[in-house]
Amino acid sequence: FRSMLQKVENILKAQLYKRQELDFHIWVFSSVDNCNFNYNSKYLFLYVRDTLPEIKPVFVINDKKKRQQLSEQYGEGFFIDGLCSEGMKLILSAGVWFTSAGLPVYEWKGNPDRIVVNLWHGIPLKKIVLMEEKQSFFRRFYFKHVFSSKYTYILTTSTHLVPVMSKSFAVPEECIKIWGQPRNDVLWETPAKREVLQTMKIEEGASLILYAPTYREYGDTELFPFPDYDKKEMESFLQKKNCHICIRMHLKEQGGTEKYAGTHIHFMNEDVIEDIALWLNCFDVLITDYSSIYLDYLLLNKPIIFLPYDQKEYLRKRGMNFPYGKVTPGPKPESQKEFLNCVGKALAGQDGYDSEREKCNSYFNQLKEPCSNKICDYILHDIKNK
Repeated sequence: FRSMLQKVENILKAQLYKRQELDFHIWVFSSVDNCNFNYNSKYLFLYVRDTLPEIKPVFVINDKKKRQQLSEQYGEGFFIDGLCSEGMKLILSAGVWFTSAGLPVYEWKGNPDRIVVNLWHGIPLKKIVLMEEKQSFFRRFYFKHVFSSKYTYILTTSTHLVPVMSKSFAVPEECIKIWGQPRNDVLWETPAKREVLQTMKIEEGASLILYAPTYREYGDTELFPFPDYDKKEMESFLQKKNCHICIRMHLKEQGGTEKYAGTHIHFMNEDVIEDIALWLNCFDVLITDYSSIYLDYLLLNKPIIFLPYDQKEYLRKRGMNFPYGKVTPGPKPESQKEFLNCVGKALAGQDGYDSEREKCNSYFNQLKEPCSNKICDYILHDIKNK
């Protein structure tokens, strides 16, 4: 309720300022709740800061402490408070807005000449935004008129996703652009595996498995959902394989996991590594259930293991845009014995799902190279034509 009141207050404050003359050399970036430095907005912002000296990039961080930390890390003048008068005026004068969630300032009308790009924050494996189940009329109306109506472009990664994104945001298909996800640019950089090993205090030469389950609103995640689960046996297997499983829980689900930790099973939540995208290419295998992180991981052509133990319940409540069984190229073990066998094959590069992964990757990831430079080129071209 408080969050909604703040958004309404934001809309009312924005109306107090006369329409600002747009400066297309100012590019404003924002992400979740205008308090987070993450997702595609973060990576495109850093690219612009480092490669386009003619552009003034600023990132909206309304949390004072977070803003100070980021300023110390990345430099003064890049992070602004979007709730104060000075910050709001700067945002409203910017000719270009990039967001991964929401908008840097909530307006009812907005300036039709501004270029507003929704980078989004993932491939819509599950139903998102207006296609989610049980949406209230008020929320649909609010989202459509405050957010969707402002977007010039919404980005995705494949022609197959254009209809889904169009329906999810209630915008014409022409607004959906296959320009990729800036956060995946780091996948083509040299893996910093040694840094991950040092951070997790794991010996050099060990294999790494990332386990990233999704969040369940109806209950806690059962990490190893096997009737024959035996922690001691699993630890022994991982030790013999010189392999470590790094579990990254969803931000909303951080407790009740101590019983799973061990010498070769660790937790790698945001307090350990804030942004997993930076390290995704360091892992030899991925384990997940319904998280779309695996769709990014497909770009690396590495093995994936799925643990959808509550598939019927989860899919019934959350909803999917694609048939789960047809777009998950990897084994789905139902016992620990089967699971460990799958891990062994994956580490040996013999999981047998190469062709399925390649097919799925081609379907969802049309772009298989860094994209930040091209996104900026498209926007600069738009600006020249104004």
